[in-house]
Order: sequence, then C-alpha cells, then structure tokens
Amino acid sequence: MNTYEEILIDKYKAKGILIDANLALLYLVGNFDLRLVGDGKFNKLSNYKTDDYRLLLRLKNRFKKAVTTPHVLTEVSNLTNDLPEQTKAKCLKKFYETFVKIDELTISSMEAAQRPEFHFLGLTDCALAHVSRQFLIVTDDARLTKKMNESGLEALNFNHLRRHLLSA
Repeated sequence: MNTYEEILIDKYKAKGILIDANLALLYLVGNFDLRLVGDGKFNKLSNYKTDDYRLLLRLKNRFKKAVTTPHVLTEVSNLTNDLPEQTKAKCLKKFYETFVKIDELTISSMEAAQRPEFHFLGLTDCALAHVSRQFLIVTDDARLTKKMNESGLEALNFNHLRRHLLSA
C-alpha cells in the first residue's frame, strides 16, 4: 500500500511525529481512562471511539520519537476544562506522566507569529508549521491540513487514516 498517508509516515518515521491538540487530548484521556473516549459525556472526545485511541497509539509507535510544543500542551490542558472537576483533577495528574516521554520543542510565540501563515492559522498552528519540515504533523483538523498543504507544508489528516481502515 503506497497511499499518501503511508508515504508521509515512511518519510518522517525516523524523524518523529507531532500530534496536534485534539489528538493529544485523545492520547491523554485514553491513557487516563479509556472509558471516557466516545462515551458522549466528554464533548471534546465525542467524535472519537476507543479504536481511534488504539490507532493513534499504533501510529505514534511507528515513529522514532514524539515531540510537542508548549502551545499544544496548553491547548490540551485547556481542553480538559469540560471534564467534571474531580475527573479533570485526576486527569491532569496523569498529564505529566503522559507527556514527560515526549520531547517539548520551544518555539517562541513571536517566532511563530512571524510566519506568513499566521493570519489564517493562528499561533498554535503556526508553531506546528514551523517544525513541519522536521516532524510529521498529525491532526484531525481538515482546515489545518488544507492550509498547510496550500503553503507547501505537509501534514497528515488522522481522519484519512480512520477512513482508510474502515474501507480496508
């Protein structure tokens, strides 16, 4: 199988993967309590199933290393605000344990904001664009993928992987 997705994975597997905020939230919450994924109670993960979490783990494990940015981690932390307080507190305790194994790249906000894509991508996504030649950006944000591709940058849309597996 030589799909575009496979070509991207092969191109970056020795370099590394950077998982965007929504999928990083799936990774965190799935590591914390897989029952919260797709249960309909946590709105931010209502579009995911436990199979998506497992697919994300398999994908991540294909890469030599995983990286992230402070921007992504901030968004993940903020996205946990929809959890009930007690669950959120326990989940945020798991935050460190989950992300300590992932290298954190520091891209200053001013450096990201100087990118030509800033006016249509915003800060977090520009930080991703900044490192997209070094690491494979994996997102479920179709708009981000489209805008990056239009700018000559590569990103893998997780939804394409999901669809590919469903049709296989």
